Amino acid sequence: MITNDKQYRSARAAVGRLQADLARFTSTSSDIHPLLLKAQSEGLESQISELEAEIEEYDALQSGAVTRFEAEGLYDLPDILIRARIARNMSQKDLGAFLGIAEQQIQRYEAERYRSASLERLSEVAAALDISVRESAQLRTAPPEDSAAVSISTYPVSEMFKRGYFDDFAGTAAQARKAANDLVPAFFRQAAYAWTPMALHRRSIRSGSNPQFAALAAWEARVSILAEKRRPSSAFDPASLTPAWLDGLVRLSPYDDGVVRAGRYLQDAGIALVFEPHLPGTLLDGAALRSPSGIPVAALTLRYDRLDNFWFTLLHEVGHLALHIREGGYQAIFDDTDAHDMSPVEAEADRFAQEALLPEDQWRLCVSRFTRTEKAVAADAARLGLHPAIIAGRIRREAKDYTLFRSLVGAGEVRRQAAREDLLWG
Repeated sequence: MITNDKQYRSARAAVGRLQADLARFTSTSSDIHPLLLKAQSEGLESQISELEAEIEEYDALQSGAVTRFEAEGLYDLPDILIRARIARNMSQKDLGAFLGIAEQQIQRYEAERYRSASLERLSEVAAALDISVRESAQLRTAPPEDSAAVSISTYPVSEMFKRGYFDDFAGTAAQARKAANDLVPAFFRQAAYAWTPMALHRRSIRSGSNPQFAALAAWEARVSILAEKRRPSSAFDPASLTPAWLDGLVRLSPYDDGVVRAGRYLQDAGIALVFEPHLPGTLLDGAALRSPSGIPVAALTLRYDRLDNFWFTLLHEVGHLALHIREGGYQAIFDDTDAHDMSPVEAEADRFAQEALLPEDQWRLCVSRFTRTEKAVAADAARLGLHPAIIAGRIRREAKDYTLFRSLVGAGEVRRQAAREDLLWG
């Protein structure tokens, strides 16, 4: 079984080598006895077939399409835990962070199929992956119907401790895990927030994987706490997000502190801009939500620290706030912008962001959409008053080629700019 991306890349490379070997062997082996030729060819084909099956399984797990894992007995549990981790889109490092142990320990567990793991450790891994195991194992793909069913053990307590979620706790990570039954509820009370699963019309999740709901709840609560610390002084009115207002926001992009200016600009409009990295098991780029006290929030994880991603994701979340987050509508919308989600809500937010950043009538006149040179991108950006990353990002998305314009997309710039005003991570 392929258990990580490194093995996946190696397997794909091995298939290529074996296919080349097979092609050479069959084209230059006229002197070999037919029976020997057949045996050797079938051997190579068998190796290729086995590797392709493992690659196909890994692709299917990572796609988020697989949520159920059949088992014939307890001896299948280790493989189920590995498959469930991949299906959650959690790396071995993510799972280690979730449990408060080293990535290398997870690698050892999986390499030996958890033979040295205690029953307690197996239970901790199953809880971290949020799987229910009966005659078969099932990934939870919706929040539990009863909030009491959300076990404290499903929360990434070690990672929450590491990030300072438990403000008044002075102990160690190990002590935090032991005190989790008190710390986790206290954390949610601080956010004035309870993970009481609501009907699906209250929350929407755009994801290329199956998110871990306890971790998602903890992240949302943390974002709400940070929003309270940066509560805007003015009330938010969706009608105020006019084309002129949006144009004013986008024209902050060329400034060397454009990220900071954007935060102030949103603050003046009654929107809190929050940066908080996603927790293990929740591949997110951002979210739009209303905090329990009613603060509109655009939250970004900076999973990709690039200016093109920052401006597109920011405008995408602003689009959700303008169009979808309201009383009686969505309370929160979570976004993995890499996910292929054709829902009307996400399509609207994508169009909103694209038109706000670079309206279609302006885009049609851009020379860079045809020539695709750095000089053309820079010229179009200067003419339109935009950061070149916005145009470079548009070209990369439409071409589906993210190797283009690597020097223009502002890699590392978002954190650098945000750090100037202590906007990062609370």
